[in-house]
Amino acid sequence: MSLSLEFCEDSDIPRVFAIISDAFGEDHPHISVLFPNHKTITGRAQGAERLLQMKKNDPHARCLKVTDTATSEIIGQATWLIYNDHAEELELSGDYWQNEEDRQYAAELYRGYLAPRRNIIRLAKGPVVCLDILTVDPKRQFGGAGSKLVKWGVEQADQIGAEVDIIDTVLLKMVVEASVFGRHLYEQNGFRVLEHCKVEVSEQWANKPKVRFFFMHRPFKQGLAQNSGKT
Repeated sequence: MSLSLEFCEDSDIPRVFAIISDAFGEDHPHISVLFPNHKTITGRAQGAERLLQMKKNDPHARCLKVTDTATSEIIGQATWLIYNDHAEELELSGDYWQNEEDRQYAAELYRGYLAPRRNIIRLAKGPVVCLDILTVDPKRQFGGAGSKLVKWGVEQADQIGAEVDIIDTVLLKMVVEASVFGRHLYEQNGFRVLEHCKVEVSEQWANKPKVRFFFMHRPFKQGLAQNSGKT
C-alpha cells in the first residue's frame, strides 16, 4: 500500500472530520462533549465547519492528511500546532450545544483538558510543538498512516530544535495528550509520559464521565544541534 502525506485542502475537511468521528466514536467523552452529536449528519457538518475555521484562522496550525494513492481516499489526519512564542488562550465558543448547562460543561472540560499544554506554552523559553489531534480511519489502522503523521511533526521539531541555541537547558518542547490507544504509537516515536492526567471539573459536573489522558513529551536530543552544521 502506497501512502502520501500532504497538507489538507479546505475541501478535505468534511472527510477529515468524518475520520475523527469514526475513530473516536463514543469511547472518548471529551470528543462527544466538545463536538455534540458528531455521529449525526448535522453534528458532522458542524464539526467540519469548526475545523475549517480553525484551519483558516489559527496561524499555528498545520493540518495534514494521509491518502491511499491507489484509491485517492484520505485515511488519516493530524493537526500539529507550532508555537514560536506565547499563544493566546482562546475559550470555547459557539452555539452547538443543546442548552447552557451543556455549553458551560464543555467550556470547563475544554479548559481543563488543555491546562497541562497551556502551562508548558506559558512557561516555555523556546518553541513548543503540540500534536493537537491525530486519527486514522478505523478500517485502515495499523497500516503506517499514523506513523507518517507523527514522524512529520517529529522531523519539524528536530529541525526547529537544531536552530535553537541550546546552552544549559532544552528550550524546545514537544507534547501530546495521548489516549490509551495512541500511547504506544507516540512512545515508538520517542515520546515519554510526563503525567497520567484526570481533567478536574467543578463539583456540579461530578456525575459526568471522567476524562483521563497521558500527557507526553518528546525530549529533544541536544546532539542534533551539533550535527546541524551550526557554529
